[in-house]
Amino acid sequence: MSFFAKAIETPRDLLLGRYPDFVTGGPLPKGHVPVFVFHSLEPRLFEAQLRHLKDNGYVTLGADEYFRVLVGAVPPPEKAVVLTFDDGRATLWSVGAPLLKQFGMRGVVFLVPGRTRDGGLGPTLWDVRDGGATEADLLARERGPEGFLTWAEVEALVRDGVYDFESHSMFHARVAVAPEVVDFLTPERRHGYAAMDVPWISGRDGDLLAHEAGLGTPLLRSAPRLSDAARFVEEPGFGDLCRELVEREGGTAFFGRRDWRARLRGVLPEGPVPGRWETAEEAAAAIDRELRESRRVLEERTGRAVVHLCYPWHASSPAAVAAARAAGYRTAFCGKVPGVPITLPGGDPLAIARVGEDWLFCLPGRGRRSAAAVLAAKWQRALRGA
Repeated sequence: MSFFAKAIETPRDLLLGRYPDFVTGGPLPKGHVPVFVFHSLEPRLFEAQLRHLKDNGYVTLGADEYFRVLVGAVPPPEKAVVLTFDDGRATLWSVGAPLLKQFGMRGVVFLVPGRTRDGGLGPTLWDVRDGGATEADLLARERGPEGFLTWAEVEALVRDGVYDFESHSMFHARVAVAPEVVDFLTPERRHGYAAMDVPWISGRDGDLLAHEAGLGTPLLRSAPRLSDAARFVEEPGFGDLCRELVEREGGTAFFGRRDWRARLRGVLPEGPVPGRWETAEEAAAAIDRELRESRRVLEERTGRAVVHLCYPWHASSPAAVAAARAAGYRTAFCGKVPGVPITLPGGDPLAIARVGEDWLFCLPGRGRRSAAAVLAAKWQRALRGA
């Protein structure tokens, strides 16, 4: 989405009443439990957000606690909120955990086990305060190939109890939805969050993730795996000429050429992209695997039951909802839900509405910010590339 599209989306949604009343200066009625969504964490901003909660008497709920409130098994605590963190990015370890522990709060992480790697424990804010690292070091990690939590960090955080680890599907996958080349695989798109925007690539021995595919691979127009879009499966050999060109002309260095994209388009085979459309049965089986396998792996690695799901890109479909229910998930978290600014007790547990982290500062209390002030700060960060 372009900056302009993002810039007008939020004001439009505010005018249409798609946010809870507290966002526009209204109260937070008794029994309302807002759910906030975070991704990457910046130390000063996250500390200010937690301080706003702490100073004004808010409490954070874990995933199971929130579920019990949602189904009416227990009354919602006074001033309760839920902090959710998508993807399992590295700053959850380096920034989030130290600050949550400092303020006596907890969060819910929606992890992508198929993209979680083995590895050790990275530095944290405590290392920064002891002089063993800098904040820049913590933030730089997310921009490289080690941008997500390691399993060692996940296991340490499970022992600490600062986060609940739940499912964000197995691979946070996208699939091609048209026989149309829109770009090519570059070095920077093979790792980190950028790799999640790369659709499955059809290989001779099965589907490939971005880091497994050759540089220069043609990328087709795509959509989230859990959406209702039908998948187009390209023939595995499609793109061989592009991959061979990149390898022959320097690999990563090839992308330093000003005309690299034109060169790749120039060697694409003429005619339509060869391939076939996935059947409805294949799509249903693939969605089922994404949800069941994620739950299985997470339960094995954490030793805890995993019964809560977040749809990648907040995109779902009737098939995904049915598969989530069949796989044993009790809840599924979205972004905005049409007609539901905030999910109340008795609401649909498989379509939970969430609001962005920025609006946390609009919660009633000392230091409360207006929607206009929050929106201005959002735009400033977007312009800085934050």
